[in-house]
Amino acid sequence: MAQFRNALESHEHSRDVLDMLYQYDSFMDSIQVVADMGCGAGLDAGWWATLMTRDDPPEPHDYLVYAVDRNIKQVEHEVLTHNNIKFIEGDFEQPLIPREVDLMWSHDSFQYAVNPLNTLKVWNEQMSTNGMLVLNVPLAQTYEYDRILTRSFSGCYYNHNICTLMYMLAVSGFDCRDCYIYMAPNYGWVHMAVYKSYAPMDPAATTWFDLAEKNLISDSAMASLNKYGHVRQEELMFTWLDKDWRWAKN
Repeated sequence: MAQFRNALESHEHSRDVLDMLYQYDSFMDSIQVVADMGCGAGLDAGWWATLMTRDDPPEPHDYLVYAVDRNIKQVEHEVLTHNNIKFIEGDFEQPLIPREVDLMWSHDSFQYAVNPLNTLKVWNEQMSTNGMLVLNVPLAQTYEYDRILTRSFSGCYYNHNICTLMYMLAVSGFDCRDCYIYMAPNYGWVHMAVYKSYAPMDPAATTWFDLAEKNLISDSAMASLNKYGHVRQEELMFTWLDKDWRWAKN
């Protein structure tokens, strides 16, 4: 499911986020089950499966990892040898995982969901209470070096951005007030880490104002909503896993 030229390049990009998560020992120790949704060549799943603690001496985390993809044949042979990875060939828009997941990982795959709202609902329902979803999505339209650039790949029917992702995630039962977001000028990606905290709502009957009333979106999103009657990306302020605050002004 990757837009990258090769599996190694995709995994190197994933490591930007994975290595940052790795710094949070108590969080990593709290995880038992991980799911890689749209695993591709499986290198990210392999990273989770072989992860060691930062103790001295290091010890294996021994996560149970579910690797989900429509085409498991593309998984690297080395990854197939890991006993703690369970491969599931199928559509990640369907409830395929047989037990609750503590961390759901989706790198360069969510943009292929034909029904993204239902996909997030299905993912929420497969996660443990307070489980984390880490979503890494390429932006189909970017503004780089004074030019608007638009890219359309086969199977990608939506132009995701911070505002639409926040709206969909909040409606789907993920806490978009206590969350982490990253994007940068000339970068072309948005990363979001959100916690499951409530049951999904009806997207056809839920507005931004409903989410604000329930205190499910950030202060900057609520301020933008109150000022304009809708949410504007350039008004959003957010923090990433490194705890640094940023404005979404690109």
